[in-house]
Amino acid sequence: MTHIENNFSDLKFLAGGGRIGELMRAHDWSGSPLGEPKTWPQSLRSVVGLLLGSKFPMFVAWGPELGFLYNDSYAEVLGGKHPKALGGRFYDIWSEIWPDIAPLIDAAMAGQATYRNDLPLLMNRQGFDEQTWFTFSYSPVRDEEGHVAGMFCACTETTAKVLAERRAIEEVERLKRMFEQAPGFMAMLSGPEHRFTLTNPAFQELIGHRDVLGKSVAEALPDAAAQGYIEHLDKAFRTGEARRFSSAPYAMQIAPGGPVNERLVDFVYQPVRDATGAVTGLFVEGYDVTERVRAETALRASEARLKLAQQAAGFGVWDWDVVTGAITWSPEMYDILGLDPLRDAQNPYEAWLAILVPEDREIADATARHAASKGEAFSLDFRILHRPTGEQRWVRSHGAAVLDENGGPARVVGVNLDVTEERRREEGLRELAGDLRTAVEEGEKERNRIYELSDDLFAVIGFDGFLKSVNPAWRRLLDYSHERLLAEPFSAIVHPDDRLTAEEVVDALKAGEPLQRFEVRLMTAKGAAIRIAWAAVPEGHRLYAVGRNVTREREQEEVLRQSQKMEAMGQLTGGVAHDFNNLLTPIVGTLDMLQRRGIGGERERRLIGAAAQSAERAKTLVQRLLAFARRQPLQAVAVDIGRLVESMGDLIASTTGPQIKVSVDVARDLPSAKADPNQLEMALLNLAVNARDAMPEGGTLRISVEAATVGRQHRSKLQPGRYLQLSVADTGMGMDHATLARAIEPFFSTKGIGKGTGLGLSMAHGLATQLGGALIINSTLGVGTNVELWLPQDGAPVGATVAARHPVPSRRATVLLVDDEDVVRLSTADMLIELGHDVIEAASAEEALRLVDRGMSFDILVTDHLMPGMSGTELAHRIQSDRPAMKVLIVSGYTDSIDISPDLPRLTKPFRSDELAASLAAIQ
Repeated sequence: MTHIENNFSDLKFLAGGGRIGELMRAHDWSGSPLGEPKTWPQSLRSVVGLLLGSKFPMFVAWGPELGFLYNDSYAEVLGGKHPKALGGRFYDIWSEIWPDIAPLIDAAMAGQATYRNDLPLLMNRQGFDEQTWFTFSYSPVRDEEGHVAGMFCACTETTAKVLAERRAIEEVERLKRMFEQAPGFMAMLSGPEHRFTLTNPAFQELIGHRDVLGKSVAEALPDAAAQGYIEHLDKAFRTGEARRFSSAPYAMQIAPGGPVNERLVDFVYQPVRDATGAVTGLFVEGYDVTERVRAETALRASEARLKLAQQAAGFGVWDWDVVTGAITWSPEMYDILGLDPLRDAQNPYEAWLAILVPEDREIADATARHAASKGEAFSLDFRILHRPTGEQRWVRSHGAAVLDENGGPARVVGVNLDVTEERRREEGLRELAGDLRTAVEEGEKERNRIYELSDDLFAVIGFDGFLKSVNPAWRRLLDYSHERLLAEPFSAIVHPDDRLTAEEVVDALKAGEPLQRFEVRLMTAKGAAIRIAWAAVPEGHRLYAVGRNVTREREQEEVLRQSQKMEAMGQLTGGVAHDFNNLLTPIVGTLDMLQRRGIGGERERRLIGAAAQSAERAKTLVQRLLAFARRQPLQAVAVDIGRLVESMGDLIASTTGPQIKVSVDVARDLPSAKADPNQLEMALLNLAVNARDAMPEGGTLRISVEAATVGRQHRSKLQPGRYLQLSVADTGMGMDHATLARAIEPFFSTKGIGKGTGLGLSMAHGLATQLGGALIINSTLGVGTNVELWLPQDGAPVGATVAARHPVPSRRATVLLVDDEDVVRLSTADMLIELGHDVIEAASAEEALRLVDRGMSFDILVTDHLMPGMSGTELAHRIQSDRPAMKVLIVSGYTDSIDISPDLPRLTKPFRSDELAASLAAIQ
């Protein structure tokens, strides 16, 4: 017993324990669950001696309450918890992280060692929570009897390492995001073979999203190799010097045989070196500058055009920098002012002041300086003495201020224009107005002969709104007496819709405006409106005005606008109709096949028949659209119009109904007309239907045909020659002027929703125009309408109309079918196969040529006309140049003779199987 007490009283195991060893020797252990050190078992002493002698952070927790002992290194981990933690209870010391470490402690106390790497712990060591990370192990410690009496921990705080690693990962991710989001294209190339190791989306966009990683540039981008870029890569890798390129052309073809994409790029090949300085790869970085270069080119062209326009218009441009005082003039400014750009450019403002007429110098100088100081726009006319000639000239200057971010003037820019001739004309007009005023006031009978004989309107108008004097042209044009014109206010003969305009002009002239140019309509004594273009100047309390009748000019301008409108709508309609023909082709073909095969029961066949009828109606509507657009494939032949009209009499009578009497009057021995019989029948039927709808209560419909000769200045505006006049007249409601003006517009209809397409007259007009004829409409409201269709005569004898071919089965053949529309190609191929032919399909002219180049054998080429890239006509000529005997059939939604050779047979979309068979039989 004495020996054991002596051993416990020996505290040499605390010697050499550093600062913590000293604290243990001096510590008051009365409140610790561990008791006095002299009572500690040898197993605990051994562990304490071990940790006190270590420079690695360690602690031991002993006994049922896990009394806590640690070394100097672990004291740094405790922070503000040291030295209070010495001898305390483990739970009290680290209560905030106890949920995280309790399972590990339980395992150690159960005899199982544990280890954790970079375990996150939320500690409170300095009075606040902080996120930390630790790597540690919990090991069980056994007493002398071999029982687990405590646990030992060797640990290290890895917070700094974890945070550094996270920052590194975040930096890598940030760099990766920057790499991926960079507006320019980037790529990393490795080794002398220049293998791709990394590309960003911008680079993938440039190269067409090809799979290039792991491949060399030569393998992945053969187009780049073909353009010589491999040589530059080799040189940059070999020399270690960067290679820079500006606006370099790069032609890329994403797919073999596909379109070539021309781009312009700025880029650099930057060598990448290892730690020894050896080049290991290349970094490629650049920008696609195609749009920028194009924009710059367009800007230069625009500036050049602007300069030419400026020179042509005689404008001079000036720029006054208010901040620096610098003034810049365009060459035209020097020409207008008569100054020398070499001598006067040093101080242009003083040079300008020097040539100003003295009477205008003060106001011009004050106006310019006020605009510069206040940032206000101005417009000013001033006189100069043109230095080279000494002539006095008028110059008009318009200026506007450019404000800075604070709203103050930064610069004043503007244009100058020589208005000498305009001022002279105004002065002449003012002098003329003065002469008129003197003549009126003095009552002179001898008036200026120009004033008397001119067809222009001369007038003196008081500010009270009454005419004071007018020339005889007023009576001749308006049919009012001189006395009535002077007795009534001027506004009484102004069109009601234009009176506000006239009042605004008078107000402006009263306010001091030197000249007003405007247009108002005057009403004649018979109620007609005549448009007059006026020029008026004020003098005292009167206005002196000159007016010119511009009614006919404005009507001609309106006719031109309508013509342009119709042409634009025709182009739009033709494109839409062509697309509809492509859509209708597989529909018509499929429904035709279903009908011929008798698929389904009686109800299904009726539904298929109804669908086929609807498709035919859609086909007819498209033909009307194409006729309006002048793109309907007309088969112009010699047509006996008399026979055609007489044969349609019964059909028209049945269409119009019993309330309408149909009269057909065809002159004898009529010559043939040059027309398309099918389109002409459709036009005649449309005109008859329109006439029927115009007579809801019944009436008479008269159809007549006669020969006519057109001379010069004929009302139809046709070229002189011989024509046939087909007239369709009704006794219906007629049309007013506004309706008549829009009658041939496409989709314009007065029949109401669902009662007409508005294409009947448009189609007839397009048909006549396309054949070299004309459509004339005469209508009187409440009386009726007469529509005249003028068609050129044909030299063929009467009765020479070409009859439609009956479908003839074609011989079995191998057909090369080319169409870029998959559904159309599928439908056509099915028809050809059903007709007994073998079919080879191609989705483009280029694909068809590749089949031909490989020696593909076929008998007939059936090709769409309008396709991306090469057209069907060009394809046919290419193939026939090598195979002259090759038979060709062109298929198109519409045909223009300028696009399709007349020697090539054609078939119009949509078509049925029998129409396709007939076309093939015709060319075999």
